[in-house]
Amino acid sequence: MTLTRRHFNAGWLAGGLLPWVGGCANTAQGFDAQSNVLTVPQGALQGRVDNGIHSFKRIPYAANPYVPERAYAAPQPAPSWSGLRDATRFGPMPPQPSRGAPQTMVGEPDDLCLNIWTPSMDAAAKLPVMVWIPGGAYIRVDASEPWYDGSAFARDGVVLVSINYRVGAHGFLVLPDAPSNRGILDQIAALQWVRDHIAHFGGDASRVTVFGQSAGASSVAALLGAPAARGLFAQAALQSPAQGYLTLAQAARVTPAFAQALGVSATRDAFARIGLKTLIDASIKLDAAAADARVWSELAYTKILQPVIDGVAMRQPPAAQLAAGASKDVPILIGSNDEEFKLYLVPGGAIDRIPEPAVAGMVATLKLPPEMPAVYRVGRPNATPGEVFSAINSDYVFRNAAQAQALAHAKAGGAPTYAYQFGWRSPQFGGRLGAAHVLDVPFVFDTLRTPPALGFVGPAAPQELATRMHAAWVAFAKTGKPGWQAYDDAGRTVMRFDTVSTTVREGGERERALWSSVVY
Repeated sequence: MTLTRRHFNAGWLAGGLLPWVGGCANTAQGFDAQSNVLTVPQGALQGRVDNGIHSFKRIPYAANPYVPERAYAAPQPAPSWSGLRDATRFGPMPPQPSRGAPQTMVGEPDDLCLNIWTPSMDAAAKLPVMVWIPGGAYIRVDASEPWYDGSAFARDGVVLVSINYRVGAHGFLVLPDAPSNRGILDQIAALQWVRDHIAHFGGDASRVTVFGQSAGASSVAALLGAPAARGLFAQAALQSPAQGYLTLAQAARVTPAFAQALGVSATRDAFARIGLKTLIDASIKLDAAAADARVWSELAYTKILQPVIDGVAMRQPPAAQLAAGASKDVPILIGSNDEEFKLYLVPGGAIDRIPEPAVAGMVATLKLPPEMPAVYRVGRPNATPGEVFSAINSDYVFRNAAQAQALAHAKAGGAPTYAYQFGWRSPQFGGRLGAAHVLDVPFVFDTLRTPPALGFVGPAAPQELATRMHAAWVAFAKTGKPGWQAYDDAGRTVMRFDTVSTTVREGGERERALWSSVVY
């Protein structure tokens, strides 16, 4: 039996994307503090204010991309509207597979939207801005999740923007007559909207920090090298960036499989005529089938829909882009969690069902050194096969990517690189969840008491750690410095966030030496 990640996971740029942003109908602009109504070029927005924090939700930054005439195209101009638009509630999540079993389609087609929290509606405030790109393995995204609430950032003097974007086939399937990396193009369009309009919300377009977690962090890595994103942000923070890209050759294996599953030709027009539920049902089945390493080889250990190195939006793998000097003038904050992969193995109990041959099978399929399991056991003498499998995958998918990108950016010279490790171990699931993937999010957002956070970190999670991590991200947004020494090849200094947080020298040299064949 071969076990892969899926067993545990329930041109266009220059000519078609840039010119239209900011080109909506010109209407009278201004803010009425009494009614909390803001008028922007697109129209009037009814926001709300809570404890001095203004919020405006479901603001379109691009037109609905799910109608046939715009499906699989680059993002198109955001619509204007007449009358007063309700911006007090989140919009629907984009169409995507549900979590858990049985999977089905959730979400609805809508304009591509963003949400804003701000402490000031005065354009003269010129506050720093943070633009949040949520993760979800490129098949899910939901900017309305409670632990992404931007109130704490606004409370501390930062304008927080969260965005939705296309995921799944609509966002990342490669088609010969459509632009690739459409989900990344959506993110660029959102950043362009922020550049043109954030002053209405008290923000300074020259002080934008783009940040994300998991697929959101990998998206930030892609944006750091995307020519069309140049100048749209001044700083970047990457939380657990994944080993998240495909080559064109790998993508060429995915597209025909999708077309065959749907019984259509591999063209934009043919896919545009497929209903959303039919498309997502097919993607659920194909994602499950792609777990078979005998058929899909190395793709069984990653996602079959994710950014592709197309030579346009993404020209090289993330670390290679940084090593070549892409965004060398952009300070970055980057790191990972100690036990990332336990998120996929512990909650459902899969960690106890992984046999020893599955570990060796993964190592062989990925063409890694055969001694790797033994090396990983040196520091884990009592580890079960599932725990070794988790440790190897934590490094393969997440930690190595963060380390490689940090080192590449630091070696390129220019703006500083700041690195961190998240080591706080959750007591949930009998204490076995540990410092798993996504646990850093409610600490960074200072949202430990939200329902999703409570399920993962428990009711007694240390508020002191949330206060410290959140303050570091706020400081980075305001000053470009999170509060500890910059990372370089000689010192490899990282901030280790735990019950007691302190700077340490990055470890893991023995394990890291085994990964030289993997390109991040």
